[in-house]
Amino acid sequence: MKIRSRLSGFTLIELLVALAIFAVMATLAFGGIGEAVIQSERLDRQQQRWQSLQRAVRLMENDLAQLRSRPVRSILGQDYEPAVEASGAGDLIFTRGGWLNPGLLPRAELQRVRYRFVDGRLLREYWPVLDRIGATEAGGEVLLAEMEDFRVEFLPAAGAGSATWTAFWPPPGDFSAETLPAGVRITLAVSGVGTVARLIEVNLEH
Repeated sequence: MKIRSRLSGFTLIELLVALAIFAVMATLAFGGIGEAVIQSERLDRQQQRWQSLQRAVRLMENDLAQLRSRPVRSILGQDYEPAVEASGAGDLIFTRGGWLNPGLLPRAELQRVRYRFVDGRLLREYWPVLDRIGATEAGGEVLLAEMEDFRVEFLPAAGAGSATWTAFWPPPGDFSAETLPAGVRITLAVSGVGTVARLIEVNLEH
């Protein structure tokens, strides 16, 4: 007696249904992977911006903690610019010390630095000499982009008249070109990251 084996396969409809289910699952899987990649790239960009913000704050803290009471000659050479000068409109220029010179170049350890808030960007500029002339160009870099706000405020030293914070320096009153603030408060607001504020104490013994 012979036993016949009957081999059965998938019908065309079953294959079509299986392919449709596989296509739906593949679409969902690829969609999830794509969304994960987008989220990862967004987090990377945010982390990079946060690191840039931290670097900018560290630079400003280091610069402002080393303020020096050294005015500089104006470009025309007829008068002097104050050691620290701020217009209250996101423009700050000052003389700082501690400019490292590992190459032993023939220059001073003092440096003239400028921070500017222009079109949502924070720029840090500096000059190779203090008493510059018209042809002296500033070097620099863009520290932050997509900024919403940049503010600098100054606290006059005790006994120097007003003891309230001001966005202008030198403030109105009897202040010389050498006068330094006792403290500086900076506020930086970056889109998508947040707002950071720092209070820097100035060593007035320099």
